[in-house]
Amino acid sequence: MSATSPSGLTVRRAIIAAVLLGVMLPAMLVAVYQVNALYRRLGETVEGVLSREASIVALGVRESLWALDADSARTLVEAVADNPAVVSIEVQDLQRGRFAYAERNFRRGTASVHSIQRMITHRGDEIGRVQLEITEAPFVQQLRSQLLALGSTLLIQIVGSVLLILLVLRRRILFPLQRLAKEAGRLAHGDLNDPIEALRHDEIGEVENQLEVTRRALKGLIASLEQKNLALELDLYERAKVEEALRDSEQKFSALFHESPIPLALMRQVDGAYLDVNRALAYELGATTGDMIGESSKMEFYADPAERQKLFGMLARDGHVDDYDVRLQKLDGTIIDCQVHLRMMHMDEPCILSAIVDISALRSAQRKVEELNLSLEQRVVERTRALADTNHELENALERLQRTHIELVQSEKLAALGSLVAGIAHELNTPIGNSLMVASTLRDIGRDFRQRMADGLKRSTLENFVGETESAADILTRNLIAAGELITSFKQVAVDQTSSQRRNFMLREVVREIVVTMQPMFRKTPYAIEEEIPDGIWLDSYPGPFGQVVTNLLANTLLHAFDGRVRGIVRLTAETDNDFVIFRCTDDGVGISSANLGKIFDPFFTTKLGRQGTGLGLNIVHNIVTGVLGGEITVDSEPDYGTSFTLRMPLRAPRRGNDAEGGETVAA
Repeated sequence: MSATSPSGLTVRRAIIAAVLLGVMLPAMLVAVYQVNALYRRLGETVEGVLSREASIVALGVRESLWALDADSARTLVEAVADNPAVVSIEVQDLQRGRFAYAERNFRRGTASVHSIQRMITHRGDEIGRVQLEITEAPFVQQLRSQLLALGSTLLIQIVGSVLLILLVLRRRILFPLQRLAKEAGRLAHGDLNDPIEALRHDEIGEVENQLEVTRRALKGLIASLEQKNLALELDLYERAKVEEALRDSEQKFSALFHESPIPLALMRQVDGAYLDVNRALAYELGATTGDMIGESSKMEFYADPAERQKLFGMLARDGHVDDYDVRLQKLDGTIIDCQVHLRMMHMDEPCILSAIVDISALRSAQRKVEELNLSLEQRVVERTRALADTNHELENALERLQRTHIELVQSEKLAALGSLVAGIAHELNTPIGNSLMVASTLRDIGRDFRQRMADGLKRSTLENFVGETESAADILTRNLIAAGELITSFKQVAVDQTSSQRRNFMLREVVREIVVTMQPMFRKTPYAIEEEIPDGIWLDSYPGPFGQVVTNLLANTLLHAFDGRVRGIVRLTAETDNDFVIFRCTDDGVGISSANLGKIFDPFFTTKLGRQGTGLGLNIVHNIVTGVLGGEITVDSEPDYGTSFTLRMPLRAPRRGNDAEGGETVAA
């Protein structure tokens, strides 16, 4: 007996097919690979033999060809021609033509012929050439012998493997399967008494064990069925008693149905006819039970007939309806608000159990509440409109306040620039005044020299004139250079702070320009500025807003930090942190109280309101650092120990909307 699959393929045939595929497919792949390798090696072998034989002949006949010894050359050529692979050999003298030649009897066309030419040189000079032809026939014959041996080996291996697998298959699978089929047939015919013993300790043995478990289960199941048959007979007896009790229950249910204070009706699903109604429903609708039983449910006059269709459509879809509001009309024409509940029931035929609740009083109270809510909503709308008007007025006031803030900020910037102008004017007064004095002196010296020339020029007079002129020119040059540097610094700071142009700049140069412009303000005080900015920190940012920040910080320090102090120092330092620069403005002044520390960046907050303080300096600093420069600012302060403002800004500031796309920047 052999097991078969739905396609008709037996287990034996399936396993044999799998074995053949599993053995033959790898063997064929290996054979194909080796054949391809042998054929590739065939070409390499032919080329190697061709090159080697040509080299041998060229070296062997070199001296003979030089000495014109044709016999020696012919002997060597004929010896090489004895090789079965050689077809012909020709040695040519470049001046006299053929020198030696040998050819074997060979039918051209039966196999591929390869040829090569090799030049014969003697002491660096080419004196002849060798023409050699060989055939692939001996190599192909050798390759066929190798392929035959390989095929024989694979065939023996496949046949041996298949026979061995079939033997194992027959002893280890087919015989046990036949035994399993026999035992299964015995179980199918009801022979459950003899146990099934497992003869093997493998997968088939496990199947035999499970078959034994099945036998025991079937035997127990049959015994259980016999017990259940006996119990079923007892159940039939008990059912008769239950049916009798059920009839009693139906009588009690009927009594509960008819005496219930909730209006109830039992309707046939097919035509909607009333099978039974209680007195409460008949009273609610102004009818009698006799008038309603047997009639269609359409006699429940719906105020809107479409509601009845919708109600029964919901029942057909969901199988039940709960708390559905509907308006019904009594037989006397009175309209009442009701909630309907429907349930599908299966008795002798599909039925519908209906219950209604009069909620007219509840709906009347709800309508009164809705009217009250409507009046409340109207009042809320009126108050909302008034609130919207107030909000509009507040928005206008806020807009005016923002415009005022912008104007004050601009005024603050112009005031700072005005202070710089006054300081620079004071600084320029000294070098320009000195230059003017030296220029007038130089004019007087020239006039005096002209008069002396009229009286007669002396060497001492000329030397005095030259010395005084050089001294005056030197003094004039130094003062004009100092004035020029001040003007250049102020010009750069003024242009930056008014244009807010983005460019590449070195941090140290911009800070030094700000310090130069702020020095006149500090020179009138006992306080000093120390700048410790390292070289090489380049920023692609906005030097104008950054200069405004430094100017405001220095001005704020001068105004607030040193109250009551006879001396003080402001230090400007910087360092890089990856793609950011850390800039600090630190003083050793009176510090900021903890109560004011959290409010210093608020607009219009100042401790000197009306006394040079507007409350916008640090607010402008905060807005520029966090907005234009794309950084953040923090402050650390301790009363009597000074204050430190720390700016953390990116080396490459974020682009703003008014920046030109791909625009060039100007190096500082």
